[in-house]
Amino acid sequence: MSARATTIAGAGGAGPASRGWDVPALEGGTPIRNTLLPFARPTLGVEEERAAVQALRSGWLGTGPRTEQFERAFAAFVGCRDAVGVSSCTAGLYLALRALDLGPGDEVVTSPMTFPATANAIRQVGATPVLADVLPGRLTLDPRALRAATSPRTRGVVAVHFAGWPCEMDDLLAVAREAGLVVVEDAAHALGATYRGRAVGTLGDAAAFSFYATKNMTTGEGGMITTDRADLGDRLRRERLHGIDVDASRRAGSVYTHWEAVSDGWKLNLHDLASAIGLAQLAKLDGFVRRRRLLDARYRARLSELDAVEVLPGPSGAETAAQLFPILLRPGALRIDRDRMLEGLLAENVGVGVHFRALPQHRFFRETLAMSPDTVPVAMDASDRILSLPLYPSMSERDQDDVIEALTRLARYYAG
Repeated sequence: MSARATTIAGAGGAGPASRGWDVPALEGGTPIRNTLLPFARPTLGVEEERAAVQALRSGWLGTGPRTEQFERAFAAFVGCRDAVGVSSCTAGLYLALRALDLGPGDEVVTSPMTFPATANAIRQVGATPVLADVLPGRLTLDPRALRAATSPRTRGVVAVHFAGWPCEMDDLLAVAREAGLVVVEDAAHALGATYRGRAVGTLGDAAAFSFYATKNMTTGEGGMITTDRADLGDRLRRERLHGIDVDASRRAGSVYTHWEAVSDGWKLNLHDLASAIGLAQLAKLDGFVRRRRLLDARYRARLSELDAVEVLPGPSGAETAAQLFPILLRPGALRIDRDRMLEGLLAENVGVGVHFRALPQHRFFRETLAMSPDTVPVAMDASDRILSLPLYPSMSERDQDDVIEALTRLARYYAG
């Protein structure tokens, strides 16, 4: 609920209250909202409850018939040959990179504007992550930077779709073809996005999606690998579950079947309880994405009048999945920095996020892996100016109005 604040003359002594602009809660004014608006919230209903209970009562909780059904339904939704359920998007990236035979001695180029999982998955297969800078104002991998970062040791690229927008895939794929690179899509943000008529998840050799609680659909934890390559599906299924040739659900019949470990493998499978929830969520996904896009468009229209912020566009011919709504604070437009703006929004009872601080801003990547800030200036600049606003299907337009009002109040009060 909102508590529409009135002007408090002279509060804090720093802002132009005499001009009739609201004083932020950070400076002693009344918060825009009485209660905190969460930054993100999963949209779950009786369908998910019913599906979970049915799975619990079935007696089969591991990877089994519901996971197989979820994989088939997910592949149909994306429009790909195969989908393989895994325990997380991170696991999906790792298994996809392994299945594409990337390993020690190889370099894999990726974006600095990503969660640590992207670089960690590359490291876990034994390859070396190499950063290429991002496109200004878009923050997806710059195809020219990819070309410049490619060396004789480069064998792959992980293209990170950002905040719901796909990368500029035609140009990235052209560079990859020239250099003979495999392409993995990090599609954690992009379930439901399209690029020039093609669904994210069908654009590279393989893709990994996330079903974490904040994503466009959730299973609590979990992920999915998609691919159109006929040679990958069996290997991915085998290696996600100990490298054995027959998983437990296929050994549960009236005739015992001996199983055998035939390759390396790990415990990275998606179980039937999560898959049951996933099936219920997948049935609602089109509606979730439509609602997200409506809120995304509403933010864009309202914030176009606010000089202090920039919104991020996508490539020509793309449709966003609207997983996040990041903005960039314009240089010199405010007397406060991004972190103070975050504090200001929280003081107004508006949840916030930062997506992302570039990998070289993290001590481990900077010091242990020698990722230099100097090589990715666009990403480093954005890292200090970016923040994400709340966006999720159950968020009302009144909730969104509160976010816009809080941001506008802060931007006007602290105008440079």
